[in-house]
Formats: sequence, C-alpha cells, structure tokens
Amino acid sequence: MDKAADKAGKVDDRDKAAGVDDRDESGDDSSPGGGPVGLGLRFSAEPPGVVAVFRPRREHTGAPGLLHGGIAATCLDETMAALGFVLDGVHCVTATLELRYRRPVPVDGQPLRAEAWRDHAHTRRRQRVRGRLLLADGSVAVEASGIFVQVSRPPSGT
Repeated sequence: MDKAADKAGKVDDRDKAAGVDDRDESGDDSSPGGGPVGLGLRFSAEPPGVVAVFRPRREHTGAPGLLHGGIAATCLDETMAALGFVLDGVHCVTATLELRYRRPVPVDGQPLRAEAWRDHAHTRRRQRVRGRLLLADGSVAVEASGIFVQVSRPPSGT
C-alpha cells in the first residue's frame, strides 16, 4: 500500500489540535468513519477504488431487523469521501449525494461491503464518485453517486 494509504487512520498533531480523534474504543487508530460512535469502517485500496467492511449492529436498525437507510447512506458517504484520502492523501467532503435503495438490508450479523470508485482515474479538486453497498451474497443493496470536493486542512493550532 502506498504512503497516502498508510496515513489513512493516523491521528496527527493537526487532528489532535482540532479535537479530531478517530481511534476506536480500544484506542486503536482507524480510518475516517471510526471512533466509538462511528461505524467501525476500515478502508483499503482495492482496484478500482476503495473498499470497507461494515458489520451492522442492532442499534443501526430502522424497521425491525433492517438497516436504517440513513446508516446505509452514512456508510457510503464515508467510504466515498475516504477515496481521495486513501488513494491521494487529500481530504474530501460531500457536495452532493444521490442514493438508490435496491434491496432491504438485514441486520443479521452478516458483513456488508462498501465500495467506492471515481469516474476519472486522475485526481481532481472536484470529482464524481460512485459507490455501492453489497450484501454478504454479493447482491447490490444500495447504489450511490455524488460530487466530492477536496478541502485544505487548517494549519495546526487554528
């Protein structure tokens, strides 16, 4: 894995100064999407983009036994935003996000796979990113598309 991907999950001095700490409850560093109230996502570069495994918990349900749609959206949003950091070492934020819910997602202990990729292989300040949430059997439960924009981090101490 490249240097940018290796950084994805480290809490640096600027993060600490800004009060950002994505370590999970055990104190381990994690990628964006971690932390004690996060989704526990761990991102990795996998062609053509980024993947993460998500294990829904009971507190993630909406209708009985089913994943809340907002949690599915958050999982995809985090994975799609992480694409720029994992592949290019740049932070990105969501400008637009469109979702298509294809199937209900059971909260049954089975892992889900979140995938994100971009339309153009090269880095752009503004880019279209696509994603999907897959059930354990590989079927597509949710599809997403959005515009993600690179942001500069404030200097340390501001």
